[in-house]
Amino acid sequence: MSSSSVSPGLLIAPTQLNIYFGLFIYVTGVLGSIGNVIIYRSRSLRDRACSVYLLWRSVVDFIYMNSILLTRILQKGFKISITTRYEYLCKIRQFGSSYGNQLAFMFLALATLDRIFLAHRSAALRRWGNRVSLARKLVIFSCVIWLIALFHKLIWYGGAANGKCEAQPGFYAYFDNLFGAIVTCLFPMIVLTILGVFIGRSVHHIAERRRVVPAVANGGGNHGEQSAIQKMDVQLTTMLFLDIFVAMISFLPYAANLIYGNITGNWSKSALQVAWENVIGEIINLLSYTFFSTSFYVSIISLTGFRDQLLRAIRLKKPKVTVYSRTAVTTNRTAQI
Repeated sequence: MSSSSVSPGLLIAPTQLNIYFGLFIYVTGVLGSIGNVIIYRSRSLRDRACSVYLLWRSVVDFIYMNSILLTRILQKGFKISITTRYEYLCKIRQFGSSYGNQLAFMFLALATLDRIFLAHRSAALRRWGNRVSLARKLVIFSCVIWLIALFHKLIWYGGAANGKCEAQPGFYAYFDNLFGAIVTCLFPMIVLTILGVFIGRSVHHIAERRRVVPAVANGGGNHGEQSAIQKMDVQLTTMLFLDIFVAMISFLPYAANLIYGNITGNWSKSALQVAWENVIGEIINLLSYTFFSTSFYVSIISLTGFRDQLLRAIRLKKPKVTVYSRTAVTTNRTAQI
């Protein structure tokens, strides 16, 4: 079947998808990343190790949207040559795509692990939770280790002189596709699936602890404060569980598409089949960016106080002031005596 027998709408669909769907993901992702940075730097969350990881993930998301997704929209949507014209931009974009992907996954995994430790029944493991100084060191370690692991893309990618930006043909091209499918997609999904099971149990365990906290033993004020903290813990844990779910539906199709491309790369295909594969491939590739663009909106759904904290952080709402009545203070003092 010749290309002339393929519907023009089908041929132009990949370009339209990158313009409209790509721009939608880009705008919502940039705004969401900014919102997350504001929230996780707020006074109520900045002293949590989980927030350290999520803050840096938001920074990675913002850079990823403005470098990787934006260049894709310009090239595939508006046909503006960037990485196919300049060799060094080709190398940097290919490296940055994998680097940002792995850092975002790593920070989500570390934040999830922190929540799991914090809610664990073992006191020894709970001591590893919410260690802010350790979180900052692990952020630096993650940046360095993935820089080393992905440095090969800065060397063996190129082809801009021929109007392409791709891995050097031969063994490296095969290795890079396999590396992307396993290390960039399948491995993160396996890790996040395991962590998702454990964090699901953590939600249940934290909810149990909230039910058994004795109100009388803690006093009125302390009990209210502890209940609020435990409520935040449940919501943060639930938010991470939803983030893992979004990651899985974002990257599993992407990994499957990479493996399919490796298997069928040398097959004989009709023009219609190629056209449909291009459309489906663009949809899958664009959907993989939702992992970087939806974190803020998952937070809004999961955290009841997230919107109020955002409004307070940008000075659109007054800080919440707790007023204690004389009766409550007298009761609290009597309890302490």
